[in-house]
Amino acid sequence: MAESLNPRVTVVMLVYNAASFLKEAVSSILGQTFTDFELLIIDDGSTDGSDEILKTFSDSRIRYIKNSNNEGIVASRNKGIVLSRTEYIAMMDADDVSKKERLAKQVEYLDNNKDVALIATRLILIDDNGKEKGIWPEDKENVSTENIKHSLPSINCIGQSTVMIRKSSIEKYGYNSAHWHSEDWGLWLTLLSEGFILGKLDEVLVQYRVHSGSLTVRENKKGILQKIIKFKYSYVKDRLAKGKFKNSDYCVLYYLLKDILSYVTPRILISIISLPIKVWNKHPIKLFKEFLTVSFYLSRRKDPVSHVFFFPYFHTGGAEKVHAEIITTIAAKKPIVFVTGKSTNYALYDDFKSYAALLDVHHLVQSEITKKWLLRKIKNSCLVNDKVVTFGCNSKFYYELIPLLPDSVKCIDLLHAFVHTNEDGPEKWSLPVVSRLSNRVVINQKTIDDFRKLYAENNIPLSFVNRIVSIPNYVDEKMYVRKDMLGNLKVLYVGRGGEEKRVHLISKTASYTFNKKFPVEFHFVGDLKNAIPANELQYCILHGEITDQKRLEVLYESSHILIIASSREGFPMVIMEAMMNGVVPIATNVGGISEHIIDSQNGVLIENSNPDGIIKSFVSSIEYFCNHRERLNELSVNAYHYALANFKKEVFVKTYLKLLAN
Repeated sequence: MAESLNPRVTVVMLVYNAASFLKEAVSSILGQTFTDFELLIIDDGSTDGSDEILKTFSDSRIRYIKNSNNEGIVASRNKGIVLSRTEYIAMMDADDVSKKERLAKQVEYLDNNKDVALIATRLILIDDNGKEKGIWPEDKENVSTENIKHSLPSINCIGQSTVMIRKSSIEKYGYNSAHWHSEDWGLWLTLLSEGFILGKLDEVLVQYRVHSGSLTVRENKKGILQKIIKFKYSYVKDRLAKGKFKNSDYCVLYYLLKDILSYVTPRILISIISLPIKVWNKHPIKLFKEFLTVSFYLSRRKDPVSHVFFFPYFHTGGAEKVHAEIITTIAAKKPIVFVTGKSTNYALYDDFKSYAALLDVHHLVQSEITKKWLLRKIKNSCLVNDKVVTFGCNSKFYYELIPLLPDSVKCIDLLHAFVHTNEDGPEKWSLPVVSRLSNRVVINQKTIDDFRKLYAENNIPLSFVNRIVSIPNYVDEKMYVRKDMLGNLKVLYVGRGGEEKRVHLISKTASYTFNKKFPVEFHFVGDLKNAIPANELQYCILHGEITDQKRLEVLYESSHILIIASSREGFPMVIMEAMMNGVVPIATNVGGISEHIIDSQNGVLIENSNPDGIIKSFVSSIEYFCNHRERLNELSVNAYHYALANFKKEVFVKTYLKLLAN
C-alpha cells in the first residue's frame, strides 16, 4: 500500500483481532469529506485474519505497520504518534465508526482555535450489529471546555475514538502504561494538568461500539468503581513519582479519596461524602437552608394537604408557564409545589409562590441521604390524607416517590413531549409506575401515539392508553393588531438554546438572508449567546431573556414571523402566543406542531429533516413573504383567528379542575 504525501492529518488506528468490524471502521475513514489525511494502521499482532481484510483496501492514503509481536495498546498507540508526520493526529479504534464529516469539522475547529490542544466530539453507542444503544451520559453532559475541566478529574467524559489533537501537544507525553487500563483518560488528565485546553464539538460524529469483546466492557465487568479507584491511584502515584503533581491533579486526589471512602465506609458516610463537590464548595448553606425550610414548613402546616405538585423549574420557559397556570386552577386548596431541579433564573418564581407553598429542594435531591430523607418526609407529612392528589411533570424524583405512596393517593403526570430515542427522559422514568398513574396528561395526539408504541415495546397492556387525556394549553385572548407590512420584516425566535432547539440553523438562515440582501431582521429572545456561532452574531439582534410579559407582547406585536427549528417538541407555547398576536409561524414539523399549524393557511411547515434542507426551506419561505406581503398578511389574520378559536382558557381550566378533583 503506497503512502500519501504531505497530508494534514494522521488517523492512527490500532488493530488487534478486529476482523468483525475492521472493514466498516476503515471505510468510515476513507469515506470522509475531508480527504487530506493518511490512515496509519498498526496491526498489533492480530491472529484472526485482520491483515487479510486490510489487504483488500488499495487506497494510497493507507500506511500499514504490523508488529511482529503483540506489543500492547499503549506501546502501539505511542508508535502511531511517533510515526505520524502531520500537524494533527486523529484517534480511531478498529471497531468504531466515524461519520463522514468528522475530520472536516475537527480540522476546521483546530484551525480556528489555536489555543485548543485537543478537540473531541460527542458519540453514540452501538451494538455488534450497528444498532444504536443510547448515549454515554458523561459524554453528553460535559461538552463545554469548563464542564470538561471540572468533570474530568472525577470521571472520564472524552471518547478515545472521537479525539483529534495537535501533535505538538501530545508527542511530549503520549500514553502511559502506568495508567491502569485507562491510558486515554490518563493522557487527557495529564494534558489538563499541564495547562492545555481540551474542547468538544456538541455533535455526534462517532459511533462507539460496545460489544462483549471490547476491552472497556471486559474491564467494567470487574466493577466500575474499583476500576476507577485503581486508575486514579495509579495516576496520582505516577505524577507524584515524577515530581509533576500540580493544578488539576489535586482534584484527582480529592475524588480518589472520595471514591475510596464511598467504597469502604458505612452507609451514612457514603451518602455524606457522595454530595457533589460543587455542593460542598459552593452551596452548603443553601443545602442546610432547604433542609430547615422543608422541615419547618411540613411540621408547622395546620391545614390538611390536598394537592402536591412536583415540577423541575420556575425559570423562563413555555412548560413552566403551563405549570404555573395549572396551579392557579386549584389555588384555593393551598397546594404544595416541590421544585426538584436547578432553575436558571427566578422569572416565574412569584407566579408559583402566589398560588402555592413553594419548596425548592433541588440541592436535597442530589444526595442519596438527603433525597431519602425527603422522600420519607413527604410521604409521612403530606400524604396522610387518603384523598391527596399528586401531580408531576419532568421530575424524576416524583417517579421515585410514587412506589412509596398508598394506593389511595391519586397520581397524575404530564408529558409535554417525548425525548429523543437515545436519551433518558420522563416517559422512560415512568415505565415502572404506569399502573399507579390514574391519569396521564399530554398536549397533543402525537404523544398519545408515542405512548401506545412505548407500551407495546415494553409489554405494558394497551388498556393503560385509555388513562391518557389530552389537554391543550391556552393563551389569553387579545385584540388583533394589524401588522405594518412596509419596511423590513421582523423574524422572531423565542426560547432556550438547548441542543434540540437548533438555534444555529436560525442564525445561519439570518446570515444567508443578510448576504442575499433580503429586507428582514432576525430577533432572538432568550439566553442564546452560546447557541449562536460567534461569526453569525452580527446578523442577529439579541434581546436576552425577557421575563416581563408586557415587553414580550410588544415584541410579538411588531413581529411578522416566528421561526422554530426544533428536532423535537410537544406544542410550543411560543407558537400559541405568537399566533394570538398574528405572528405567522414557520416551523419544523415535529411533535404536535402539525396538529395546529396548517401549511400555507396559518403558517408554514418545514418537512425537510436535513439541517441544510431546513435552512434552504427557511430562506425560501422568507424570500416568498418578502415578495408577497399581502399573502403574509392573510396568514397573519388566519393565525390570529385560529388561536382565538382553539387556545381557549375556559377549556383548560375546566378540564384541569375535573382532573385534579379529590
